[in-house]
Amino acid sequence: MKNTYLLSTNIFSNCLLFFSLLICFNACSPKKPKPVFELNTPGGEVVASYNDTLPQIVVFYKVDENGNKTHEIIGEAHYYENKQERKGGGLKNGKRDGKWYAFFKDGSVQTDAFYIEGKEHGIYNVYREDGKPYFRGHFDHGNCDGTWYYYDETGKQTRKIIADENTMACEYCQKCLKLKQK
Repeated sequence: MKNTYLLSTNIFSNCLLFFSLLICFNACSPKKPKPVFELNTPGGEVVASYNDTLPQIVVFYKVDENGNKTHEIIGEAHYYENKQERKGGGLKNGKRDGKWYAFFKDGSVQTDAFYIEGKEHGIYNVYREDGKPYFRGHFDHGNCDGTWYYYDETGKQTRKIIADENTMACEYCQKCLKLKQK
């Protein structure tokens, strides 16, 4: 009886470990995020196309309670000729606002970022085509701040920069451009 109990406890423990590892592996694996807007999202209008057939740029308008498009643009998506999304996200007053993604031609994520009123705000991730990280940092209303991490082709961290008012981290925000001019 004792051996049966130990055997069933051991099987349960192994199953629990297996499923925990499976969940961790799935959570840690880079996945293609769901686009902010799908091609068939209500309010979408193709404004540019490849050879007048395949959508190149789709603009999304706010839809009223009756399903009619308003004049308010709430997002856009750009596509490759293979119908794969190239980049897209939300817009507010003509500026990037909310989650934005950029993708490689194969659909893997190149950049994921968040914007407020056209300025990067929050975690900013850039990946290589194989899915390994290229760099990661943080923005505060368009200026890099916090800790920035840079990685080599194998995904190994090669640099760590703490961005302050006198340190260039991203090299392209307004703060870094001003520091570059000095």
